Amino acid sequence: MFTNANYFLNFSKLLGLSKETKVDCETSQNQILKMYESGHEIPWDLRKAQPSIERAYDDGLFQGIVLDAGCGFGDNAIFLAKKGMKVVGFDFSDKAVEIAKDRARKEGVAHLCEFVQADALNLAESALRGRAFDTVLDSACLQCFDPATQGRYVENLARALRPGGSLVMLVVCNQSQLRSWCRGLQWMEGHLAGLFTPDRGWLIRGMEHVTFLENIPMVRISKGVRTFEPVTPSPCVLLLASRPRPPLLGP
Repeated sequence: MFTNANYFLNFSKLLGLSKETKVDCETSQNQILKMYESGHEIPWDLRKAQPSIERAYDDGLFQGIVLDAGCGFGDNAIFLAKKGMKVVGFDFSDKAVEIAKDRARKEGVAHLCEFVQADALNLAESALRGRAFDTVLDSACLQCFDPATQGRYVENLARALRPGGSLVMLVVCNQSQLRSWCRGLQWMEGHLAGLFTPDRGWLIRGMEHVTFLENIPMVRISKGVRTFEPVTPSPCVLLLASRPRPPLLGP
């Protein structure tokens, strides 16, 4: 956990952004790479799976071989591997991939986890070229791209998903953290509906409001009593979508 962190620490401050900053894809990726290379604590490293991912597993939303997009240090992938699932995770950070491999080895699931370096906007030029998966997991990866770039990212996910496969996506909607484009939960639902459209080959199966835990300490004040919490819950949209199978041709 963060040590000596102030209680107003958030993603924007970690990235060195001001209220006036307009975050684009290059700015976001470069700053995140610096955070990985720094060796400091980062807000999405819980050292365990997100509770919403655990519930999604319990609900049977993960099937077959899973692709973990923007896997970070691999904790969601490792959780699924401990359940006996085969998981391939990718991240654009070599450092993150290195740490994910080490964590999987220490947890005894390296034989079920594969971690590779890849650019989420160009998977065809990576070790994932030509591979397709039954389920794609995105735990707070989409939000790393500005809206102008998100369409390319979604297209790459579509090519990585088998017909009939499913997408499980968590998008954090903390306006103080995504201040350059996020307008809250309701706004995000409409934004996602515009990205995952039938003409792009997607079928949205549902959205719900959940909580995304971040490795940032906070203080709760209730009836004048302050309590310290090691993590901060942020509002989040859970999107469930699928790639429909093509219709069968008649005789």
